[in-house]
Amino acid sequence: LGFDTCRYHGHSMSDPGITYRTRDEVASVRAARDPVALVKSWLIDKELATEAEVKGIEKRVRKVVDEAVAKAKAATPPPPGELTRDIYVGKYEHPRMVNVGPGPQGGPA
Repeated sequence: LGFDTCRYHGHSMSDPGITYRTRDEVASVRAARDPVALVKSWLIDKELATEAEVKGIEKRVRKVVDEAVAKAKAATPPPPGELTRDIYVGKYEHPRMVNVGPGPQGGPA
């Protein structure tokens, strides 16, 4: 699945994310195009899942995420050489990249 969405927060602690967009703009995009909310409503509206089932999925996913964050925080930091790993210059195909191709501005053909 692919969804077109928007970043709801700034890039960093020093970027509140509202210097180039209004709070109303972010709120309206979130209300209309939030992919998580859309999938949840589709599942319930199409009777593919109940609200209780969706809540259960959310709870299980939150647990997985919380465990991954705790593991990452407890892990030994990677060596400095990892900072530049997987950074490419020029036209390199990378299996994790999407919408990269011969089309306009690197988009799909």
